[in-house]
Amino acid sequence: MLSTIEKVLFVAAVALALLLALREFLRKLRLVRSGRPVDRLDRPGTRLARTALQVLFQTPVIAQRPVTGFFHAFIFWGFLVFLGVTLNHVAEGFSAGLSLFGHGAVYSALLFLANLFAGLIIVAVAYFFVRRYVVRVKSLERPSWQSLTVLSFILVLMVSFLYYEAFKMTLPGAPRIPANFLANLAFAGLPAALAGAPQHGWLTFLWWLHILVIMAFGVFILYSKHLHLLAGPVNLFFRNLGVKAEIPVVDLEAQEKFGTPQVTDLTRKDLLDLFSCAECGRCDDVCPAFQSGKALSPRTLLDKLKQHLLDSEKELRRDPAALKKLLGEVVSEQEVWDCTTCGACMQVCPMLNEHIAKIMGMRQYAVLMESRFPEEFQTLYRGLENQGNPWGLGADSRFDWAKDLGVPLLAEKGECDILFWVGCAGSYDQQSQKTSRSLARLLQHAGCDFAILGAEETCCGDPARRSGMEYLYQMQARQNIETLKRYTFRRIVTACPHGVHVLKNEYPKLGGSYEVLHHSELLLELLEQGRLRVRPAAGGAPAYHDPCYLGRYNGIYEAPRRALARLGLRPREMASSRETSFCCGAGGGGMWKEEKTGKRISHCRLEQAAATGAGAVVTSCPFCAIMFHDAIAETGREGMTSLDLAQAIEENLA
Repeated sequence: MLSTIEKVLFVAAVALALLLALREFLRKLRLVRSGRPVDRLDRPGTRLARTALQVLFQTPVIAQRPVTGFFHAFIFWGFLVFLGVTLNHVAEGFSAGLSLFGHGAVYSALLFLANLFAGLIIVAVAYFFVRRYVVRVKSLERPSWQSLTVLSFILVLMVSFLYYEAFKMTLPGAPRIPANFLANLAFAGLPAALAGAPQHGWLTFLWWLHILVIMAFGVFILYSKHLHLLAGPVNLFFRNLGVKAEIPVVDLEAQEKFGTPQVTDLTRKDLLDLFSCAECGRCDDVCPAFQSGKALSPRTLLDKLKQHLLDSEKELRRDPAALKKLLGEVVSEQEVWDCTTCGACMQVCPMLNEHIAKIMGMRQYAVLMESRFPEEFQTLYRGLENQGNPWGLGADSRFDWAKDLGVPLLAEKGECDILFWVGCAGSYDQQSQKTSRSLARLLQHAGCDFAILGAEETCCGDPARRSGMEYLYQMQARQNIETLKRYTFRRIVTACPHGVHVLKNEYPKLGGSYEVLHHSELLLELLEQGRLRVRPAAGGAPAYHDPCYLGRYNGIYEAPRRALARLGLRPREMASSRETSFCCGAGGGGMWKEEKTGKRISHCRLEQAAATGAGAVVTSCPFCAIMFHDAIAETGREGMTSLDLAQAIEENLA
């Protein structure tokens, strides 16, 4: 079909496209390699299998937004089909009538799938155009010329394929293949003058149009945000298989630099995240800071870092010391401190980007290297350093909440089955003390062999670590680990999800490995064993709030719900629940920091609870309970109540 000169032009066009793509690929690769090496090659079989399944079945994009996800999947699956179509298309250009797949059943199946997906992809293009440029959902308010270009490329590819197949039917002896059902419709719609005579000119034009758009598309991907089509699968392979939003242990004695002052201090996985970001806005849709009107936008954060990386190419080659500081010069301090470390952004990201790691790196740099942090944290840090708790109350009064309950101290018993880790909130906050007392009485009622550390317990270190003060975290953690070494116990139970996460997932890196249960797990165990007997609860079903560090960080969703079901209560689910639960605002140091911009996050969450029609909010975290208690008072919703799961169970003991 192609003349000799056209074949030469085709080879030249392919060579040029490959050259442009390779040059940009190597450029981006050099930028990613400018970061710190990170070991993400453990369990390669697991990584490869998970990546293959997620890419092939497109589960990350379908899971959170099924409709949008399926349209994305149609485009992806369609392009897999069109790989074969395009190869055959090239072959036909060099030899008219040639088919790499023969002219039998395989070829018919390929044409059927190509026609099917061409139609689905055209519908998907229309959907995405309306969503991005007509409706403009909140997370996609900024029009993107790059997205419009890609949508145009895809539409042209589909239309050119269908009409190329239609014009092939004008050739003498060309068959009408039933599998070519959309192309047959296109042929039927051709004017009689076109359909009644061979159209070699149109065939050649459509062949070149299809090929050139494919080449342009392939090159454009490397230069645009749509690089995520290539970088995304690689990013999925290098995912973190360990603790969610893991914070590496800082060697406070050997390291000279802490955190991430410059872009080269980010890891290579961090930098790969920047090119893997699809700018889909899912992270913004679930971010409590963004949704409550604060400065932080997880998507914008990654975009700022990416643009800075691209703009810093000369400095990276010539003088890395001249690079801008990330905090304050690339990303504002407000953005960094707005984060509650709830992990919602990472949960919904189809590319498994790790937003929190970048924020924590900047926080560590600010706190440990420059002593820059919200002024409210001065009280937090002073209390932790002097008294071992964020409130700065006397360490010797940590046991006061239980003095009339006959709760044994581990120092007196020497060993026990269950060590009840009370936590700072459970020891000092008046609302949380109610949870501690309820849990202690429930353990006594069930005949559990348990004890507490009393004044020997100090803060687990979560508030310090999540706010960037690694020094105080390690000080608290090492003190607790040394204390625990002196005693014998089988399990630790705590009502604080932050304590669960730190004791279970982070202490092992410092030498302390324990079996740690959240109190909802232990209470469910006792209920199922019949050691706690309850009667059906009076009143309506409450709304249940999933604490971020219980659910997203540790996957505990069912235990609290099953425990409530034992009371005859089926919780009313809020609009955002389970994996997409909306943060109460206390995490990441937010408990001790004033929200100076936007709406209070706790107020937003309380509105979601009120929208269920429930008169009570049940949670399984002292921080969440405190935030709800305050939000109820601040918003004048005195008709609502907030209580912990342990309180709800104790109120209905049979």
